[in-house]
Amino acid sequence: MPCPYCFVHPVPTVDLLLYGGRVLTLDPSCPTVEAIAVSGAHILAVGAEKDLRAFVSAQTHTLSCSGQTVIPGFIDPHLHVFAWASRFCGADLSAARSIADLQATLTQQLPFLANDKWLRGYGYDEFFLVEKRHPTRHDLDTVSSHRPIILRHRTGHAAVLNSVALQRARIDQHFVPPGGGIVERDATGEPTGVLYELEGYLRTVIPPLSQAEFMDGVQQVSRVLLRQGVTSFHDASAGNTLEDVALFQRLTANGILKSHATVMVGIAALPHLLETKLTLFNNADRVRVGSIKIMVHEGRGEIYPPPVELREMVWQVHRSGLQVAIHAVEEGAVWAALDAIEHAQQRLPRQDHRHRIEHCALCPPPLIEKLAVTGSAVVTQPGFLYFYGEKYAAEIDPSVHAWLYRTKSLQVQGIPVAGSSDCPIAPLAPLTSLQAAMTRQSRSGILLNPHERLSLNEALPLFTTAGAWVGFAEKTTGSISPGKRADLVILDGDLLTTPVDAIHTLRVTATLVGGEIVWSD
Repeated sequence: MPCPYCFVHPVPTVDLLLYGGRVLTLDPSCPTVEAIAVSGAHILAVGAEKDLRAFVSAQTHTLSCSGQTVIPGFIDPHLHVFAWASRFCGADLSAARSIADLQATLTQQLPFLANDKWLRGYGYDEFFLVEKRHPTRHDLDTVSSHRPIILRHRTGHAAVLNSVALQRARIDQHFVPPGGGIVERDATGEPTGVLYELEGYLRTVIPPLSQAEFMDGVQQVSRVLLRQGVTSFHDASAGNTLEDVALFQRLTANGILKSHATVMVGIAALPHLLETKLTLFNNADRVRVGSIKIMVHEGRGEIYPPPVELREMVWQVHRSGLQVAIHAVEEGAVWAALDAIEHAQQRLPRQDHRHRIEHCALCPPPLIEKLAVTGSAVVTQPGFLYFYGEKYAAEIDPSVHAWLYRTKSLQVQGIPVAGSSDCPIAPLAPLTSLQAAMTRQSRSGILLNPHERLSLNEALPLFTTAGAWVGFAEKTTGSISPGKRADLVILDGDLLTTPVDAIHTLRVTATLVGGEIVWSD
């Protein structure tokens, strides 16, 4: 039964009344209601329609949601806006199933490029190519031997350059890759064109997109965010500086980005951030400065940065009273990240630090214990199971499938866990991610550890209240509660009665940010 209405006193004007559908508030005190009254940017009251009708005036806009479901706006606590925007400005290679497909798609782009332009391709994955390998410089040279070409892998952690691009990037037989980067070489020592973990270096030698291209890409990103019902997001790019924060602020002020943004800042920018004395996670701002991002990789039997350096990085963040977000995918990387957090906590115990492990793809039982001991949260990607389950089933030892992108085991142990897309590494599709958290199935039906399945009541918070909590925003968003910001999503069906394996077919018919309808179908 719907709970009695509740609201904030005194009662101001009601600008918008949503009624007639099923409202899932994600507020334990009032989980299901009939109607929502919105005043300005905030939720005034929730409850029975007949009660909220008393606050309706001639100026109130009423919106019938009959047959639909209203839920809190989705919060995506880990994606990459600028990398995503760039993918709208190059060749989309995600559908390629052979190196010949890659070459054909790239060749089609050549007539549209000015003479001095790099040819850029995005989103290939060697697993889905019949050759089961990365393309090489020689494969790309057949597309063009005089125009620089760069392909970026789906994950963002690898790239392929043709011969002229390698020359312009000054990557040759004698090149020494910086900071954990790897250059693949042939038997003679010459680069094959395949590079790993060198994105930071490549950004210093490859011309950026034009301003017009970049702005067009960001506008397309913003439209997809709203169409998918994402009302808040965290940009998790490790290279972010305060200049990037300022760019997000301009994009928001100009009305290009309408979803609320929290921008992580890379560890290299920490000294500058501390000098500015900016307030982090300021919920009064449309663009907030968020976590300090650190990248940890495990490759060729080594952890980068080395554990001693990682401890010092985390300590500098921790002692400053800030939140750290550590990219750690592999088991060894997660161990190193949690060791650094534990070391910092031992030196200076902090309550409610909310330090985050981003991804935590492989999590054996001892790591669950370490997560609990350190009080760390996990920001995971359930959608990866749907989009890339075939790859995990083929490439990961079946004996550790039970450790893959865990959620249920974390919740049972009281470990905070939030769900994200990591877009553009995977598509932005919160309803598909919600389904994947409940089914643990890939798009072709491959099942990966059903013991980690969540119920709807357990899974929906991953993308709403948990996303708010990991970003210190639980008092302002994440649930449909009086006094919180009116960030809402309307779905075209009944979420409670839709078959679990059909949740991804539901559509967002309207998205509201701060009480304003910013998307409608």
